[in-house]
Amino acid sequence: MKEALYIPGLGRRFLSVGKLAERGLHVEFQRSSCVIWGKTRAIALGKKAGKAYILDCQQEEARFVQYAGVDSEWELWHARMGHGNENALAKTQLATTGIPNVERGVKTLCGGCMKGKQTVAVFPERSLSKSSRVLQLVHTDVMGPIRTLSKGGARYVLTFVDDHSRYVVAYFLKNKSEVAAKLSEFKAFYENQWGERLKCLRSDNAGMGSCTSERFRTALSRTEWRKG
Repeated sequence: MKEALYIPGLGRRFLSVGKLAERGLHVEFQRSSCVIWGKTRAIALGKKAGKAYILDCQQEEARFVQYAGVDSEWELWHARMGHGNENALAKTQLATTGIPNVERGVKTLCGGCMKGKQTVAVFPERSLSKSSRVLQLVHTDVMGPIRTLSKGGARYVLTFVDDHSRYVVAYFLKNKSEVAAKLSEFKAFYENQWGERLKCLRSDNAGMGSCTSERFRTALSRTEWRKG
């Protein structure tokens, strides 16, 4: 690590995400772990401890000579065989034909393996609470852009699911900018149809995170909006 600052008495080493980004690296954060990516592969894995992420690495003397001649053929077959471990790949090589006898050599981080081993808390099979009447809570999400256009030219699907009745409404959109108009349409129609006011709209940050237009907020002027 270049351009490091030494602080006497500080018992930890800290990495700046901003500095990593300036050097062309990408940091991907999950609930319980993070991965630092280079241009073509993952270079470090961290695990969450409290409100910080601790890198899983060992301090050792740099040996650049051994990396200069690294053969990536083992990594290639490791990926081809479904990211199996070293023993599994060796057994497969002995039991079949066509797989060359390759040795792993210098051990490097495998981005696919790290992503596959990242876990999140198990979602409950049933909601811990249920609405007592229609429109008390409505779940919404936006899917898209879809690569293949629908017959009508739509690229997005906007869904509303009533938490109490499980009634589902879907709108097909050509552009994501139509979300606010369809939300107003849904709200006006079903409040009149069911005689109840929409109390709370729940969405995730991925599908609805960019819906922050004034028209969208006006449609929710009397409705609570929960993200996440």
